[in-house]
Formats: sequence, C-alpha cells, structure tokens
Amino acid sequence: MSDDEEVLRRGLRDLAELDGPPGGLTAVETFLAKGRRARHRRRSLAVCGAVVLVAGGSALGVRWTETDTGPAPNPPPPASKGPHLSRGTYEPQPPSEAGGPLDTGPAKPSTGTRYRYDLSAACDLRYAVFGGRVWERSEGRTQFTFSWASDRLHGYMRWSDGQRTRAEVDTATFETDSPATPVLTYHPLSGEAPPCLAQEPERRFSDAPAATLGPKDPHIGTRYVYDMTKNCDMRYAEFGGRLWRTEGPGASASMISFVDGLPIPAHMTLVSKDTALLELPGPPKTTKIAYHLVERRDDDCPKPATD
Repeated sequence: MSDDEEVLRRGLRDLAELDGPPGGLTAVETFLAKGRRARHRRRSLAVCGAVVLVAGGSALGVRWTETDTGPAPNPPPPASKGPHLSRGTYEPQPPSEAGGPLDTGPAKPSTGTRYRYDLSAACDLRYAVFGGRVWERSEGRTQFTFSWASDRLHGYMRWSDGQRTRAEVDTATFETDSPATPVLTYHPLSGEAPPCLAQEPERRFSDAPAATLGPKDPHIGTRYVYDMTKNCDMRYAEFGGRLWRTEGPGASASMISFVDGLPIPAHMTLVSKDTALLELPGPPKTTKIAYHLVERRDDDCPKPATD
C-alpha cells in the first residue's frame, strides 16, 4: 500500500468519527460528495479546454489559410519548363483547360512578346486585364461580336510600348490561332475598371512566352501566328511539324535584338509545299524571310542547350 493511500484511509476514518449536521449528510458522505463535485468540475474543465483547443485550432487554421497559405487573388506563375530540346528555346505553352483559371500572361510582360491569353465572356471582349492594367478595345470602324461557345476565347496577347513604337499610347494586341478571327487591339483604360471584370473566372499569371509554332497541318496561303526562335541566328524554323531553313542572310538582314532569348512574335505562311514565308514585325518595317523544307540541321547550327 502506498503512502498516499494510507493517508487517505486515515482521513476517511477520522471523518467517519465526526458527527454530521442534523438531518444532513455524514462527514464521509460530505467528503465523497465534494470529491464527486470536484471530479465533475475537472471533467467539465477538461472538456471545455478540449473544445476551446479544437475551436482555437480551427480559428487559427482559418487565419493561417487566409494570411499565409491561402489562395492569393491570382495563383503564382508556374515554373518555366526550360529550353526545348529541339528548338533550343522556350517550349510552346498549351492553352488553359475548360473550367480552369484564365490564361493572363505575366504581371510585367516584356514588350513585343506574345503570351497565352484568354478573353472572358464576362465583358464581351470589350475589356482585358493584362500586365497589371485594364485595357479597353479600340472599336475602329467596325463592331466585332463573338458567339460564345464557352466562357473564354483562347488566344495570345502582346504589349507594344508606345515610346518604343513612337505611338501615342501603348497598345495590347490580341490574336488567335484561327485566321478567321480578326486581330483585336486594346488601349489603356482611362477611367475606373468596369464591374463586369468582377464576374470573370479566376485568372492565372505565367511568365512563359506562348512560343506557338502554328498548326500541325497548315494550309497553303493561310497566314498563321508564329513565334520565331532566335536560335542559330534564326536560320532554322519549325513549322507544321517539319524543319525549314532560310537560303538568305536570315536575321542579319533584320532589326532583331538578341539581348534575351525570348521568341519573336511573327507570322508564318505556307507559300508552297516546300516553301514558307516568315514575317517579322517592325519597326522600322516588316521583314520577310523565305524558308525551304530540309531534312535536318547542318553543322553550322550548334546543338541546343539541354540544361
């Protein structure tokens, strides 16, 4: 028997010899009742403490979610996939999936670079959020309407700096893979953002350029959006799933900046079954380079980097 148990027994015997209050509980009964009440209070406090702990943990969890790990207004840009093994440049970016976040391009786009972009049905193509700004479509002479089959129109957006192009204002240009869809131009919105933008689906940012290569089976005479790689001084091009080489001077005859490795937004047209025409935008003017079908790269083109 432990010392604690012996002390408890002696205490109970002493209490049993005491007279309880008239008509009330004996000293032992009073002691036991107090013990039951004490245990009840301890259990109640334990349960309450557990409830407070769980509730507090839930509240803290919500708070952490909202501040530290919760979803931001726009998710972070995905990591770049690095150089393409065959192109030696950026890998072509696939369009967004139905029901997923809208493609938006980067928060700070590079001027003259084409990015994947989805126009939303919420504002009926009139407004666009691109590069941290709200843009409004330039109506021009004709009104353009689009019959919506989904909540988005897949395409590409690129920014033209007004100072570099000597234009009055900056311009954002939207294009699609379909030659039947007209090119839409946007200018920075001067007033407040329209309420319809709040109805757009969630948007995602990405720093990766579109790097589009055109369709797998291009039609002769059709002009397609195409992002030209700067690899090998632009002597080679991948288009329609085949390899092409220029017979002329290539990039040396054009005003191309090789400061970065970003692809150049251009257009490619299949002129014949073995000839394709590349159009590079100015300034000062559009440069056209002819490419002919070849089987492989020559030794004058270094192998693309793979790391």
